[in-house]
Amino acid sequence: MIGADQPDPLKPYREAVSSVGPAFEALLWHNKDFQERRFRVIAELIDATGRVVADIGCGRADLAAHMHHRGIEYGRYLGVDGVPELIAFCRERAEREPLPECEFVEGDFARTPDLFGSLVRSRGVEVFAFSGSLNTFEQDAALEVLGRAWEAIASVHGGALVFNFLSNRFPGPPRDEIGPARRFDPLAILEWALGRTGSVILRQDYLPGHDATVLMRVG
Repeated sequence: MIGADQPDPLKPYREAVSSVGPAFEALLWHNKDFQERRFRVIAELIDATGRVVADIGCGRADLAAHMHHRGIEYGRYLGVDGVPELIAFCRERAEREPLPECEFVEGDFARTPDLFGSLVRSRGVEVFAFSGSLNTFEQDAALEVLGRAWEAIASVHGGALVFNFLSNRFPGPPRDEIGPARRFDPLAILEWALGRTGSVILRQDYLPGHDATVLMRVG
C-alpha cells in the first residue's frame, strides 16, 4: 500500500478538478488523440466481448465510451476512481449518452490494499485495465499497485491485466517532463511481468516510442 508519508498520486487530479471541474483537462492527458490511441491498443490486446472490465482510475469513463461507440460489446464495465467529482460525472454521463452496463465505484486504488480482491469477489471482474492512471506514480509504487491487481486477477480463469505508461526508452534526446507525469523503464516493467506469467505482450509502437502498453494473461 502507498504509505501516508509518500506522495499522493491523486493529488494532481484533485487539484485539476478543483481548477477546471470534471473536464477533459482534469485528466492531465496531452490531448484526446493520444488518449484514443492508448484505448485502441487496449482494445486490440483484450477481447472485452462479454467480459467484466474494471477501468482503474476511470476518470470520465472515456474507455467505456470508446468501447461502446466502436461496437465492443463488453459484458459489464466497472469504473473506479478516487476523485468524487469524476465519479459523479461518470454516473451522469452513463445515463445521458447512455453507456450500457456501467457501474461506478469511488475508491483510492493506491491506498486501499484489498480493493482489487474485493472487485473480483463482489463484481466478478475478469479484466483490470489501467490507462493513464499510473502516470503520476513513481515506478516502484506503480508496480506495487499492479502487483496487488495481478494477485487478485490471477485467481480468475482467463483473467487479464492491461496497463500503459510513459516509456523512458525512445529515439532522440531526453525530454524534460511536464507536470506530474513520470516515465518508467519498459525493460524493467517487462521483467517484472514475466516474473509472474509467461503470457505477456508489450507494445511501444503507437506513440513514436514514448508510451508503452503491457498485457498480462492468466494461464
